[in-house]
Amino acid sequence: MKSALGALFGCALSSACFATNLNIVDYGATPDNHRDDDSIAINAAINAARDGDTVIIPEGTFHTHEEIILKSRVNLKGAGYAKSTITAVYTSEGNDDEHQTLIKGRHLFSVTISGLRLKTIHPEGVSQLISIIDSENVSVNESSFYRFIKHAIYFNNTINGRVADSRFQDATITEKGGHGYGVVYTNGCDRGRVDDSYFYGPDIRHGVVIQGDKKTNRPSHGITVNNNYFKDTKQDAIDLHGTGEYDNIVIDNTIVGDPNDKTLGRGIGVGEDVHGPSGSGNIIKNNVIRNTLYGIHVLAGSPDVKISGNKIYNCDRMGIFIENGQNVDVRANTVEGCKWWGIYVENGDNTTIASGSKETNEVHGNGWGSSGRWRYPKVYGNGGVRVMSQNTGMNVRNNNFCDNESNGGPNFQFEGQGTVLNNQCQ
Repeated sequence: MKSALGALFGCALSSACFATNLNIVDYGATPDNHRDDDSIAINAAINAARDGDTVIIPEGTFHTHEEIILKSRVNLKGAGYAKSTITAVYTSEGNDDEHQTLIKGRHLFSVTISGLRLKTIHPEGVSQLISIIDSENVSVNESSFYRFIKHAIYFNNTINGRVADSRFQDATITEKGGHGYGVVYTNGCDRGRVDDSYFYGPDIRHGVVIQGDKKTNRPSHGITVNNNYFKDTKQDAIDLHGTGEYDNIVIDNTIVGDPNDKTLGRGIGVGEDVHGPSGSGNIIKNNVIRNTLYGIHVLAGSPDVKISGNKIYNCDRMGIFIENGQNVDVRANTVEGCKWWGIYVENGDNTTIASGSKETNEVHGNGWGSSGRWRYPKVYGNGGVRVMSQNTGMNVRNNNFCDNESNGGPNFQFEGQGTVLNNQCQ
């Protein structure tokens, strides 16, 4: 009796026990008729819903002429990303501020969007398919995204914005900065996640972007990018964009490039010369990266990056390229078959390249091609591991740098200052 009374009392305090489903067809939506504006029915159902209710998008394709406006504690649920489609019939190009997104919300709390295919019928696309601003606990699950100009999912100043089990492809613009991004966290986002999702190029510029806002100086932080698959993105599959973003974790992802594509993207970028350094405490761990321009690229003086347990194969230039970083920690990575160098430290004072608790860095079979003159007049050469002369405070110990001499380069070329100890084949 006590437990029953407790459950009843709990229902009195929560709307969840009285939550209902509202089908958009009951509000006038007509599937598979592009002449009708189904945004009227969808917004009517959302407005009629109470806390805890779910607005149902049944099987079929529903066409919208206006944006869909989300409401706190009201969910939007389809029958599956291959069954329920919402498509905008307008484009954001040359349009007003009311036609920039397909679905949007501001000041939301506790909303889940799931089981939908979101796209545009117009060849130019809309700017963003989902835009979430100044919100908390918003999740997007088991959905797919096509034909967007800038961002498929955009989180701005949002706490715990989550994406899982979703698919991204066919951005309409990828050549310009700020365009063709799958999932974006910006302007102070905190504790978001992207899990178990797929990003299919070549029409994706970046799969996941974590950044701040230069005007407000609010870097995003605490974002986890876990167990996703990235295929043939134009630039960094995962991009820490160089606006101070800190304490983010990039773990257990698979990134694959197309070796026959001349516009090979990078695997994971930390910092950006155009924007500036990332913040401290970012972790790049246990990712598998194949056939990209670089595997992991640290730029713009980004500090305290931890790079461990990654497996990097067949990069067109360097496997791990510390172009400009500080206090970078490189442990227990495998780098094999990269054309120029396995690991290259150009500017990286106080970098550690050393064994982890159980495994060491294994750098083998790299340096098989010639770098030529890139960024003229620099000639990077080729080999296993190189630390350039301007670096101080280096700690390079207990690594295996072997079989990187097939094109005449060295296994290990150390020109800097610091400790070098117990490296095999050096």
